[in-house]
Formats: sequence, C-alpha cells, structure tokens
Amino acid sequence: MVKTLFLSLIFISNALAISSLELARNMVNDPNKEAQLKLLFESKSYTLDGHINVAEITRILKANSLINLNMPGSRNLELTFKSKANGILFLKIINESLNQAGFVYFIPNELSFDRDLLVYKLSIESRYILDPANFYNILKSNSVYIQNIQKINPYTYEYTLDFDRAKLKPNTDINPNQAKKLERPLREYIFLSKNAKKLQILASAGDSWFAKIQFLDKNLNLIQSISLTEVSQEFKGQIPSNTSYIIVGDTFSLDNIRRGLEITLEN
Repeated sequence: MVKTLFLSLIFISNALAISSLELARNMVNDPNKEAQLKLLFESKSYTLDGHINVAEITRILKANSLINLNMPGSRNLELTFKSKANGILFLKIINESLNQAGFVYFIPNELSFDRDLLVYKLSIESRYILDPANFYNILKSNSVYIQNIQKINPYTYEYTLDFDRAKLKPNTDINPNQAKKLERPLREYIFLSKNAKKLQILASAGDSWFAKIQFLDKNLNLIQSISLTEVSQEFKGQIPSNTSYIIVGDTFSLDNIRRGLEITLEN
C-alpha cells in the first residue's frame, strides 16, 4: 500500500512538471519553429537535481538561433514573477537576483495574489532580454528553481518559480562582540543573528542613513521591521526573540550609506 502511494505521488509530480519541449516552446513562442523544437527536444529530457535544467535548454536554443536576447535598442522590458512564497523572501531574492543579472534599476508595477500565487510585475528599460540561463543559476544559489518561462511577446515574459526550498543566503558574516566595519553595500546587508541579544549599528559621519532593519525567524517570517524617515547616526536595540536573520539597509537608497556601516552583535 505504501509503495503504491509512493509511486502514485511520483507519477503525479512528474505529470505536473513541464517537459523540456514544453518549456522550449514557451520560451520561443513561435508556431513556425515547432518542427525544429520537436527535433531538438521531443525525445529528450534536460533535468538537473530533479528540476528542469533551464541553463541547458537555453544553451541549445541559443546555439540553434531560436532565441535572441539582444534588442534593437533600448526598450521597455516587462517581467512577471509568480510563486507560492513568503512575501519578504520572494521580493528580496527576485530583486537581488535581478541586480546580479545586471538589472540594477527597475520599476515595480504590481504585487498581488492570484489563486494562492504571489504575483510581482515590474518594468525595466534595457537593451537586452533577461538571460534565462544566467537567471536560473543565480536563483539556484538560493535554492529557487524556474518551473516555466512564458514569452508573451518580444518584450514581455512571465516566470513561474519554485520557492519550496528557498533560503536566504547571508552576504555578511558578523561574529558576536566584535564590531565589524562593512564596505559600501551593493545590496542590503544580510547576516545571521548567532543568538546575540543586542544590535548596535553606527553610520559614518559623512552619510545620511535612514535606518531600515528587519528581523526574521528561521522560517523567514518577519518578526519586526524598523524603517525610519529621519536621519540616524546610530541604532541600538534588543534583538527580538527567535530571530535568525537580520537585514540592514536604508529606507530610501543604499547610496545614503556609501561609506558603509559598523555593526556589532552583542551577547
């Protein structure tokens, strides 16, 4: 009975997973290319660690001139991301992954729920399309996987993402009871609380820091959020119970802390 149930679950999981051909078809979105796509993907399955291998499929599509990521000039690129995910984790991983992919400036247009799916829409002025292979590898470092990419038109794409095993990857390591001077941030500082009781942060005299601090538990649920609209040179406070992750940035722009911050975790 148990074996039958196990096999049934595997069958359902595989039935719901998109095939390599289906993904390639969605990425190209051109009925005239159907015969070529079938020749390349119909009898093959490209997976890695149980997930569809978007990098390899993208490589094959590029090699056969089935997708072109360059645009004739600067265009307004529309991207939509969908997933069942924790809101804070969802936005942070997508925004930082886009930054790492070379998209630093973009305009969020919508954040909503659609049948239990979190939907995030944004616009980017760009000369090139988001490279699915590069984006796939960046997301994978946070244990987030691409389930589908739907090309709506030449400048509009929709990504469906799997956040089931997502994790927040710290980008800063701070040891308790040792003040650490951090360099100018390219992204918000993310570090582990390491069971510390207090947090102290000092801004440089030449900066205008508008303190933004978030405390999250081990499941990435928000415990407390601080977002000040007045300049701060120092923050000192208790770390809430059950805090595992701390995120520190600026309410308005990271340019306000271009000289970095000094952070101390106190036991």
